[in-house]
Amino acid sequence: MDVYQPVSGVASRQHLHSSSRRHLVMQRYRLSTYGRRAFAVAGPSAWNSLPDNMRDTVLSGDSFRRSLKAFLFVTY
Repeated sequence: MDVYQPVSGVASRQHLHSSSRRHLVMQRYRLSTYGRRAFAVAGPSAWNSLPDNMRDTVLSGDSFRRSLKAFLFVTY
């Protein structure tokens, strides 16, 4: 399985609400201490926690960076 797999790419999950919101599938992990900090789990988890407007695929890199900075400033 790839590290980044969209929910819409999994046949059994194509009709879920999360597939239309551009969520990524999170891999399952076994170790509670290290597993959720692994990049394969933490990356999709961070992506799924972003607002819907930031996960838009037509956003330019500069626009995404500005939106991410504003989002993180307000959140933290």
